[in-house]
Amino acid sequence: MSLTRTYKKLLTPTAICSVLFFSLAGCNLIDPDENAPSHLEIPGFTFDPVPTSVEMGSSPSTKIKDVWVYVDNEFQGAYQLPARLPVLKTGPNKILLTPGIELNGIASTRSPYPFYKGYTIDTILPENGTIKLNPSTRYFDLTQCAFCESFDGSGFSLAPTGQSDTIMYQLSPGDTNIFEGAGSGVVYLDTSNTQFEFASTTFYELPGSGAAVFLELNYKCSQEMQVGLYVDLPSSGLEQIPIYNLNPSPTWNKIYIQLGYVVSTYSYSDKFKIYFKGVKNPGIQKQFFYFDNIKVVHF
Repeated sequence: MSLTRTYKKLLTPTAICSVLFFSLAGCNLIDPDENAPSHLEIPGFTFDPVPTSVEMGSSPSTKIKDVWVYVDNEFQGAYQLPARLPVLKTGPNKILLTPGIELNGIASTRSPYPFYKGYTIDTILPENGTIKLNPSTRYFDLTQCAFCESFDGSGFSLAPTGQSDTIMYQLSPGDTNIFEGAGSGVVYLDTSNTQFEFASTTFYELPGSGAAVFLELNYKCSQEMQVGLYVDLPSSGLEQIPIYNLNPSPTWNKIYIQLGYVVSTYSYSDKFKIYFKGVKNPGIQKQFFYFDNIKVVHF
């Protein structure tokens, strides 16, 4: 389903002919000299984490929702996956398929993900036929992970701040709540522990000047929680910048949160920390917040 041309469904050739039926002798729906289109069928993308597993972690988790389609460098449209789309070209052509995501988890805000490689293939598009493509993707080689936490080691790199009255636990191997790998992180809130805030244990540099910077995260939580950055400013010290509120998700979800605009605003600092924060809802006795595969990525 095209994300850019859905309104055109209202003006199909059949609808036009129906309107003109009583005033015209006929209506040619197809030019006899025009080739029938070919079609592309794209079930989805597979993801290969191996080429950059040392830097980015070995998780195969993605949430690729769309495909952006180019044929011989001409943009054909963006389509929700799985997709089947017409292409008004036949014969030998070069096809580029780019993985697309929901920015900040918002369905109405979609974009190609700048850190996933596109899939290119030279193929022959048959007239009035269908080509099925099974594209794959991976991180670009130049992608860097400023902060990566998979919770698979003997410890993890998030620590409570002064705003937290509880701690984060690392689930033991075999726990049924683990998303993947050897472990996941979890925070519980109850009547004795009513708020948490955890930040990365070290500062890291992030590029400004409009550069792409994203937070990737697998999570599930029983109530809303906040994601943001701590910035160490040369003149005024540590400043807390809330960025996004994650909605409750009773099952594991993946999200891509855009950090670049905030980082560029504070580009005169080279010290950033990611943080997560939650406050207990007084109407719920016990709440949970699970984390896995936390990545702050940039080029």
